[in-house]
Formats: sequence, C-alpha cells, structure tokens
Amino acid sequence: MDFSSDEYEVYDGGSGRIPTIRFTTAAVPRGNRFTAWQRMIESLFDAEPRPASGPDTFSAAMTSYHFGRFLLCQSRVDGVSYRRSEERVHRSDLDHYLIHLPLHRAVRFGRAGGGKRVRPMEGGVLDLSRAADFHAAAGEAITLLVPRGALAPLLKSPGHQHGRILSRETPVGAFLARHLMALAVAAPRLGRVEASTVSAPILALVAACLDLGAEGDALSPVLGRHDLVRRVRAHIEQNLHREELTPASLAKDLGVSRSQLYRQFEGAGGVWHYIRQRRLRRCLLILCNPSHGNRRIADVAYDHGFADEAHFSRLFRQAFGLSPRAARTAARHGDRSVLAALTPTSGEASPFAHWVRDLAV
Repeated sequence: MDFSSDEYEVYDGGSGRIPTIRFTTAAVPRGNRFTAWQRMIESLFDAEPRPASGPDTFSAAMTSYHFGRFLLCQSRVDGVSYRRSEERVHRSDLDHYLIHLPLHRAVRFGRAGGGKRVRPMEGGVLDLSRAADFHAAAGEAITLLVPRGALAPLLKSPGHQHGRILSRETPVGAFLARHLMALAVAAPRLGRVEASTVSAPILALVAACLDLGAEGDALSPVLGRHDLVRRVRAHIEQNLHREELTPASLAKDLGVSRSQLYRQFEGAGGVWHYIRQRRLRRCLLILCNPSHGNRRIADVAYDHGFADEAHFSRLFRQAFGLSPRAARTAARHGDRSVLAALTPTSGEASPFAHWVRDLAV
C-alpha cells in the first residue's frame, strides 16, 4: 500500500498490480461523510445530498482502477444530485467523457423532475466539456472516465455524445453493459502491464458500441458558449505530434483569427506556451508509462513536435525539475512524485482528483 488514511487506500502499481484507489466513508465521523465525498469528486462535479440521504446519514464507497487511458470506477453511494455548471466548465481544462452504468436503480441526466432517465443496466454518456445535471438515487454503479483525446478519434460523432443512452433493450446496449460488468470483476486481478495493454481494445469496443447503439438527442447543442476554446484544445491534443502546429496553423485549420486565439489563451500564457506545455506533459506521461519503456527518449521528443533532443531536454527540466531520463528511471522504481508537476498543489485535492487531472492518452 502506497498511501492510506481514514478515507483512502491507494495502491499505485509499484508492485506490478493495477493502480487502485479505494475510498470509503465508513471510518469518517457521520457529520463529515458527505463533505468527504464532495472532496472525492470535486474535480468532476459540485454535489448536494438528495432528501432521502442527508449529510448525517450519508455513506459512500468507490474503488477506482487506472487503466492508463481511462479510469474504471465501481461505486455504492447514497442519493446525490451532481452539477457541472457552465462557469465550472469554462474555468476547467477537464475534457473527458463519463460513461455511467447504474446497476440497480435509475439515474437522471438533466434537471430534477425532467431530463433523461437512465435505467439500470443502461449506459448513459456525459461530455464533461459541457454543463450537466446528474441525479442519482442510492445504489451501485460502474463508471468509465475517458479523456476526449483517447475516445473522440474512435467515434463517428464525438461532439454529439452528451446525454446519449445505450438502451438495455438493444443488443449493443446489453453487450456493453455486460462487458463493463465483466471488466469490473476482472480489474482487481489485473497487473499494471495487462491493464495498460487491454485499454486500447477496450476503448475501441466502447466506441463501436456508442456509434452503433446510442439513441436520443444530445442534452445540449453541439456548440456552446465556450466552444471555441474546447475546439482549439481538442485540435491541439490531436496534433501534438505535428512540428508545424503553430498559432498560424491553428487559426487556418479552425477558421479563426490569431487575435481570437491570443485572447482565449491569454490566461494560459499564450498559445505557444500552451502548446509547448501540453507537449511536455504528454511526453512526461509516456516516459512514465511502462508500456512505452522501450521507446527512445529522442523518438518521444520527435514524435511530439520537438526537432532537437537537447532543446527538448532543457525545456523538460525547466518544466518538471528533472531530466527526461531521470523521470523515466524514477517512474520505473515506483516513484509517483515524478508526476507531481501535473497535479493540483492544494493539500485538499483528493488522490482521485490527481488521477483525473493526470489522465491523458
């Protein structure tokens, strides 16, 4: 065990097993249990207890498995209303899909008393780049959390997934539900390398099911108030390998002016700075991933738009405080602190929040 507290047990894969976080409110004082759950999921949603489960009687437990490209979560939680506001979406750079499979009781996407009902054994999809309300009664569920960069390239309509439901009456919907349940059963026994190896084919299967079986209109229009920033970020993530990825090429590819780009990314230090930091971040994650252990550092740099290995190493050291080779060596020895530069610095951030922010292709 790499870390434990009253709320968490964290196994970070150093022993070869799949990285795992176990959260429970069982040992938390009754009056603090809902606050503990709020901290647990604060990187995704704001939360309020449903009337049937007030803060004094609330309980929750969730086990999360890190497959490298996505997180698989098994939960048993009392009734909660979750909200991801437009304001939160705008200030967050989180750009993931959430695929939620309730096991015993229905949940509802959209406003309480309206919206879309997701029945037990149906997969419902939320695009976390968009505002959303999500209401769940007490019950168990399986949830996939997948970064856009890992799933969107596999989908025919990546911008039209928000609020989609895979009906349990369809063969594809029933197949995906049973597949997720089987994956949840197998996850505790998987090794780290096994989990990383199967992650790509699992996502390909999920994407095929979404393309074939998702029904209903999206909860919100494809274009939103802050859609330009999301479009630019998505384009950058999908083209980090291109040496010619520049503010000028972005403006041309997306049909926007350079002044628009500069205004949107002023808070991130400018477009160039944002592109460079995303490239460095992707390189760090690859160097720390055991499934890429045989790739030459020079090739990782060249494959992410850096034309000169020495220049890449200088920028990497400036960003993360150590060389690319030292980062890889530390990760091989199970030192997770090498990823600290990617995570929130607040001591209040939960281990799960660190995982969510680390998650990338």
